[in-house]
Amino acid sequence: MSNIIIYATKSLTVTSKLINGNMNKPTITVGSDGIHNYISYLFFDISNIPSNASISSAELVLFKTNNFYNDCRKIFSIYPLYDYFSTYTTFNNRPEVNINIKKNFHPITSDVAITVDLTDFVVLWLQNKLSNTGIALLDRSNSILTQFGSSICKDKYLVPFLKVVINDEYKCCKECNCCNKGEGTIRQVNVKGTVAENSKYVAIVNIGVTRSGTGHTDNYYVTDEYNNLSNSSPLYVDKTYNMAIVPKENPGDIETVSFYGSYKE
Repeated sequence: MSNIIIYATKSLTVTSKLINGNMNKPTITVGSDGIHNYISYLFFDISNIPSNASISSAELVLFKTNNFYNDCRKIFSIYPLYDYFSTYTTFNNRPEVNINIKKNFHPITSDVAITVDLTDFVVLWLQNKLSNTGIALLDRSNSILTQFGSSICKDKYLVPFLKVVINDEYKCCKECNCCNKGEGTIRQVNVKGTVAENSKYVAIVNIGVTRSGTGHTDNYYVTDEYNNLSNSSPLYVDKTYNMAIVPKENPGDIETVSFYGSYKE
């Protein structure tokens, strides 16, 4: 399996408290305070997913910023959008949601991160059976507000992302031989470090390639999980990742490698 991490590139919150405006802040707000409703939108650019990819799973990861307690009665929903949202989107002028496709989730938990299975959404987007114009997060029945990190949050650990798992036969690798035909570039990234005892660390390796001529940066990700929950001593990590860059790099392209992550438990 191959993992692709896709960060939200746009986010916005609208509310009946501000019917002709919107909120573009480091956090998005969802729910109701008993008087006013709050709806938030996210957009993910899925162009880095190969068009012929076989999707095994896709989950949305949201990072909470409040309400760290358990109340499974609070149900929130996610819908795909029929239209794009923008800085001109307001509560009185908001995009229509596709009510035929819905995913429910329970955000009021003690967990830091909330995951929602959006495999159906991503598969339909890739098959062009559903327009990828974004998703709406809302709550129709609870009198509670909750907040998550947004796309413009300065703390990169709080930015929402999609984790898409692709079946191996569709990777750029030795099996399909596409990189050996000149369609891609393989880069090896070596990661060394120490994971604390009795903990689990989720890591992300990112190669950013700024293309010569256009200045556009393509990001290529791989994720991994270092599980040291059962050990009372630190875990030493020394691992090399083979990362495929498609299309291949050309003279003048600038490559930037970064590594980051966070403790999960």
